[in-house]
Amino acid sequence: MDLSYVTGEPTEEDLNRIIKMKILDKCLQRFGYTMPWIECSRLMNQILGFSRDGVPACNPDNYTPVIEHNPEFYSTCSGVEQFIAQYTLPILQLLCLFGNVLNLLIYRLPYFEGSSSVHFLRAKALANLVFVQSRTLEVIHAWIYKSDPDFEGVYWNTRPFMITVANISGTISTWMTLLVTIETVLCVLLPFSFRQYCTRKLTMMMLLGTFAVSTALHLTFLLTHTVTTETAINTQVLENNQCWIASTYYLMQRTPLALHEIYEKVYYWTQMTVSIVLPTIAMLICSVLIVTQFTFKELGEAFSQRRKCVIRMTVTTTLSHLLLEGPALLTFGAAALKGAGSEKHNTTMCILNHANNLLSVVNATIPFFVFLACNQQFRHMTIVYLRAQTECHREKKQALLAQAANRIRIGTNERSYVDQTLIAKVSNI
Repeated sequence: MDLSYVTGEPTEEDLNRIIKMKILDKCLQRFGYTMPWIECSRLMNQILGFSRDGVPACNPDNYTPVIEHNPEFYSTCSGVEQFIAQYTLPILQLLCLFGNVLNLLIYRLPYFEGSSSVHFLRAKALANLVFVQSRTLEVIHAWIYKSDPDFEGVYWNTRPFMITVANISGTISTWMTLLVTIETVLCVLLPFSFRQYCTRKLTMMMLLGTFAVSTALHLTFLLTHTVTTETAINTQVLENNQCWIASTYYLMQRTPLALHEIYEKVYYWTQMTVSIVLPTIAMLICSVLIVTQFTFKELGEAFSQRRKCVIRMTVTTTLSHLLLEGPALLTFGAAALKGAGSEKHNTTMCILNHANNLLSVVNATIPFFVFLACNQQFRHMTIVYLRAQTECHREKKQALLAQAANRIRIGTNERSYVDQTLIAKVSNI
């Protein structure tokens, strides 16, 4: 250490600073990382206490701390999270991958050409894929009972980024559902003129705008959270002798900021409003309008089979979203009112939060299967498309793909009421 700046007789302040720096260097050598003075002095006092009591180190040749799981890993709430990650998430991830990839492939069929809603549905499928697959490291971490030093570092250092990516993709998925629902309402209420509003240019602008707003909203998470390490010294019994061992664990903490409590509440209020409250209310109103106009006023005849197919897909997607994402309002509301610190919430609220996260994963997984169950046309396209992929002859494969894009013939008259009306108007001119 350079002491050239000390001239003459060192003052008490200089001596204290020198001693403090030497102790910090000792902590760096012993524990392997630079730590705050408070943590360093606490650990060194513990070691001195063990030395006075005659308690040796368990591994005197190597003082490097053992990397362990975060203490919350063994809590009741974390046990629920691990159970979900071990036995539920892997199945949902496989189903999500299968269903959303098939959705993207089927949306490419010529059947959907000319429908602006399909752009929103494609973006939703991609967002759902990213949202669910971003939990992969959580699944792996849940199965590692004895911590692996290398993986612990990878898992915790990437955790803020994974949470940010999941939040962005989840918000995008929600707004894609809302946008396709609004477009369907316009189609139902203004069947002759809705295409004047639902143009490709406006669709692309809405897609880019949603991505930009979602990213701007959730990137703040990276600025307000950081991953740190903490070291604890515990005693254990080896060969009937008590000894002490140092263990280090990772944790994610909120970055100290001015007015952090106010910022945190503003963030969660904004996220709750933008991601849950406004989309949920809007989708609920739109669903009521669609059902009343399309069903009770018998407007079903006014639409082509393709449009009715998209409308059914929209309604089923919206209803599943309302049922599965609605309960998250409770935990977001609690975070907005009390803050997100775990010490402010009891175990029940923590478990409820994990249950809501599971419902969100289910909601991102099931669209393909809901379409299969509720839409005959989509079911027909899926079956024929899968048959085409197993066909070895190129000509037969192309024929099956063309068949998958065809509409199911329900009656002798394939023209919709809108088509007939427009033709009649042209013939009268």
